[in-house]
This record gives sequence, structure tokens and C-alpha cells, in this order.
Amino acid sequence: MRLKSVSFKIAVLFLVFTAVFTLFRSSMSGIFSLFYAKNGIPDANIGSIKSFQNIGIVFGLLPAGYLADRIGRLKVLALSSLVIATSFFILILFRNSFFFSTAELLYGIGLALNSGTLLAYVTDLQEQNKIAPSSKLMGMQIIILNLTTLIGGNIGTWLFGIKDTAPIWFAMLGLALYPALIWFMISILSFSDNRASNKKQVECSAKNIVSFFRKRNFWILLLLNVGYDCGTQFILIYWSIIYVEKLGFNLSLVYTLFMCALILGSVLFSKISTSVNSKNLTLLNTVCMIGAFVLSGTLENKYILFCLFLLIELLMGMMSGQISATSNEAIYGESNKSTMLSTVSFIAEILVSVSLFISNSIMEIFGDLKVMFFVSAVYFGVVLLIIPLIKEKQDVR
Repeated sequence: MRLKSVSFKIAVLFLVFTAVFTLFRSSMSGIFSLFYAKNGIPDANIGSIKSFQNIGIVFGLLPAGYLADRIGRLKVLALSSLVIATSFFILILFRNSFFFSTAELLYGIGLALNSGTLLAYVTDLQEQNKIAPSSKLMGMQIIILNLTTLIGGNIGTWLFGIKDTAPIWFAMLGLALYPALIWFMISILSFSDNRASNKKQVECSAKNIVSFFRKRNFWILLLLNVGYDCGTQFILIYWSIIYVEKLGFNLSLVYTLFMCALILGSVLFSKISTSVNSKNLTLLNTVCMIGAFVLSGTLENKYILFCLFLLIELLMGMMSGQISATSNEAIYGESNKSTMLSTVSFIAEILVSVSLFISNSIMEIFGDLKVMFFVSAVYFGVVLLIIPLIKEKQDVR
């Protein structure tokens, strides 16, 4: 009975922290590109500005993992929200490419500090209380994440219609207050901060990371992240320009439907993850994603293109649930959880940053956004490399 009670409290903490952080951060997710375009940034340069976010993530990831394991995961989680709030404040004060890039750099550092930190904290609580990793909990987290992104994004688009800086104020103030929520929640639920169990483990993290490289789950997780992140960057950056400005669909409608598709994908993953073979699910999702991107780059009918966009988002919801569940499984039992996750993200973000610069060069050469659908399809081909690894894992069992 006590185990169920503790498991429930861990789930509540995990989902509330995810929901509140995502709600405020996502209020800008639907209008970043439109905000830059409204302030005089050409379409081709928006990707370059957004690439500074990835640079910030790369520079922040390894220090983030070390700090979280050394000084405490919740302290780093609080610092993350404050850094992101600062990046939004810069957007309010200054309106040119240099400061937009600076804000994206800080935003990326804030995301790096957050990346994997909450999952490491929760996984440590599961270990301390002898609770096994739960794919269902990870699926619920992705559903909550997407649902609050939908709500936050719609709040942001509504505020953007009033004034272009209104959603930034909303996000900044909410994230500035997030640390207070952290300490309130752990007081109510009688939890405390956690870290790697002793200093020796932190100091030996390099040795542990090398050991992690030899593990199958590490490579499955890395390839999933690389293929998914590189393949989705284009659609995440340019969806509002393609489907709102160029195809003429309503911004709120597009944002709401694509977030509903993400949520549906998360729900589908949560329902079928325990009964469907991981290899088959990964293969099906990836092949469908590649096909949807290729068709989007080929067809002209705006309604068919919009339906393909929603299919892409549904598949993204399923794959994000799979990545989250794989992460939980991969770090369970590891001493330096935050460092391990940040290492995976560090390598992935370097490759994502490279892919963004390649994508920008391709767009400048061809002068057409549609060519990037084919490039995204190629990036998703990386995910196919994990199929033999998943099969080998199942054979061993």
C-alpha cells in the first residue's frame, strides 16, 4: 500500500512539474517565427537565429548534467526556468538579429539545464523506493506535455493577437515563479532534492560515460534522438510560415489541430507500447514519417498537405513517447543519471546544429521551403539504424 502511495506521489510531482513548466514555455512555441518575421527578419534567416538555440543547448548540456549530479537536480531545474525567463526578457527589450540570437542562445542553455534533469530526479526517486520504470508514466508525461503545450500555445497566439510582446510577458513571469512551485511541491509531498549518491561517483563520471557508450540502450536512445530531432527541426521552425502564411490557414486552428494530433499520438503510444513489438513500432512510425515528408514535398493541394502535416504531428507524438520511455529505461540503475542523459543530448544537439546549417544552405541554394521536406525524410532515415539493435536486444531475451 505504501509503495502505491509513493508511486502516486512521484507521478503527481512528475506530471505537475512537466505541466507547469511546459505551459509557460510553450506560450511562445506557436509564434516564435512570426514574431521574428514581424520584426523584420527574412524567412531564410529565421533558421539561422534559431540555430543559436541549439548552440546554447550544446554548450549547456554537459555542465548541466554535472551540476545536477553534483549540487542537486531540483536546484538545476529552478535555474533552468530563470535562465529561460531571462531570454524572454531580452526579446522584450531588444528587436534585432543580434539580440534575438543572444536570446535563443540563453534559451538553449536554459533548455539544456532542464533536459533530462526532471527525469533523472524522478528515476532516482523510483530507485530509492524500489519502483520499476514505467512506460505508462512516460506515456502520461508526453500526453500532459503535449496537452499543456496546446493550452499554452493557444494562450500565446491569443495574446500575440493583442500585442506581439504579450505572450513573452506571460511566459517570462510564469517561469520566474516556477522555482517557488518546485519547493512548494516537494514540501507538500515530503520529498527532497537528490543528486549522485556521493562525490566519488560524480568525479568518475567520465569513466561511467565511457561505460555507457558500450550499452545497447545508449545507441538506441542516441539514434532515436538524432533522427527525430534533425528530422523535425524544419517542420517545428517553419510550420506557421508554410501552413499559415503561405497556404492561408488560420493560425489558432492550425496550432490547435497539430497539438491535438500530437496528443493523439501520445495516447496511442501509451495504449499500445506494452503490447506491440518495439522494433515493429519504430519501423512503422519511421517509414510512415518518411512517406509523409516525401508526399508533402511532392503534392500541391493545400488540404492534402495540411492532412499530411497532421499525420506528421501524430507520428511525432508516438515517437516522443517512445524516446521518453527509452530514456527512463536506459538510465535506471545508473549512478550519474543526469550526466548520462546530458551526454546523449550533447551528441544529438551537435548533430542537430550541423543539420540546421546544412538545411539553411540547402534553402538558400534552392530558394524553396518544399525541398526541406525531402531533407527531413533523409534525416529520419537515421532512425532505421536502430532496428538491428532493437532486434538484438529481443533475441538476447
